[in-house]
Amino acid sequence: MLKQKFIIFLLLFSSIYFSEFIFYSSNNFENNFENKFSINIMCSFSNWSNGFVVFHGDGNGYPTNPAENVFYLFDNIKPFFEISLFYNFQNLVLYTNIPFQKEIISKVKDPSTNFFLVDGKPTFDMNGPENFLLGYISDNIFIGIGRFPLHWGDSKYPISISDTTFQDNITFSTKNNFFKYTYHLISSYPLLSSYEQEVQRKYFEKHTPSTNFFEPVKTIAAHRFDFFIDNFRIGIGEINVVGGKIPDIIDINPLMFFHNTYGEGYSNVLSSIDFNVKVSNISIYGEFCLDDINGPTEVGTNYKPDAYGYNFGMFLDYKPFNVWIEYDFTSEWMYITNYLPYLRVNVRHFYIDNNSFPSRSLMDYPLGFRYGPDATMISLGFSFSKSNFKVTTEFNLLVKGMVIDDSNGKIRWKWFWDSWSGNVNPIPESSVINTFDQVYNIFSFEFSYKFLSFKSLFIDKNYFISLQVNF
Repeated sequence: MLKQKFIIFLLLFSSIYFSEFIFYSSNNFENNFENKFSINIMCSFSNWSNGFVVFHGDGNGYPTNPAENVFYLFDNIKPFFEISLFYNFQNLVLYTNIPFQKEIISKVKDPSTNFFLVDGKPTFDMNGPENFLLGYISDNIFIGIGRFPLHWGDSKYPISISDTTFQDNITFSTKNNFFKYTYHLISSYPLLSSYEQEVQRKYFEKHTPSTNFFEPVKTIAAHRFDFFIDNFRIGIGEINVVGGKIPDIIDINPLMFFHNTYGEGYSNVLSSIDFNVKVSNISIYGEFCLDDINGPTEVGTNYKPDAYGYNFGMFLDYKPFNVWIEYDFTSEWMYITNYLPYLRVNVRHFYIDNNSFPSRSLMDYPLGFRYGPDATMISLGFSFSKSNFKVTTEFNLLVKGMVIDDSNGKIRWKWFWDSWSGNVNPIPESSVINTFDQVYNIFSFEFSYKFLSFKSLFIDKNYFISLQVNF
């Protein structure tokens, strides 16, 4: 009920004002729209964990956390060479980049170089391209299908949809002078481990006894409205995760806002609101995302927990200097209020690596906040850019919730596998056991000049330092 009132308030407020067109993607993706061939020679030295955290894996694959221990290190190791192709004719756009690189697991196992070797064995990633787009782009309309990152709002680390990874998606966006509408239809890799398959088939939503949904499909329908008033922007959005069934028109409706689609057992809905205020060279922004709230109309005690996330920050732009600060928070059960594997708010990619473990990785990326549920982070960043010279530095203080793994008793991060069990029957035999919070100090420094770049990343006592030459 409270969530319904929240959505009604947003709709009433938003009906008064309208916005401008911005395609919601990552700036790094859009800046690469050109034809080019590049060679990147990298060498590094490091003291870094090369072990991925996995969960209940088997021959089907190993659910894998790309953040814990490795902290997305593979994103810092560029392809040895890559080809980018860009074609534009009368608003029709075709773009792709084809990377020639190590397999993603091997990048972490041996980050000393980006050449195609690990332990003396050849390794070559066959999962590309990582980004492509076929679309129509004009001043007022964007229609595209492809694989590229998405980004909602103005925060560095969004809560609802972030550019932590690429999304396989169809996107439509349109605008007039004051209003912008954006719609995404996103697919997540549907393969489950044997353990996850058993959970998906055995358990059912309490509202729909003995009704199971286990078709190998997971789809995310997301839409948002942005409204601009002078230097003030406000956006409202909704994300509907549909799993275990092929989505129908109700599930992918581009305009409706739901407290619940009444798709118990196959649907999980989040709502969001974000804003930005610009005053001279200063921008103040924030975001709030609601996963669920234990309201009086919910059936049963502890049927669903409160689950939400928010951030706020400030960006100072005094060219050629930029400074920003941001605070991010996700509650204990954010993204994981549903026990069924297909209804967790994340995206899964599939990677094969014959030289490293896990050889079949079901990589569970956040759709939203980079470090998932049960996390608090404060960040400070600085950049300077002039001509061919650029310096960027960032510090993050991350506090991450930990759990005891029910499969081996080890302590690890709370991740998308550790979901709330109170909404299903029969009652699961095991439940999530929380333990202490872990604190991380994350510092990065990077500078580049023409064809030369230096990059360093420090997490407590671990470090990765690389030098790269680009041709």
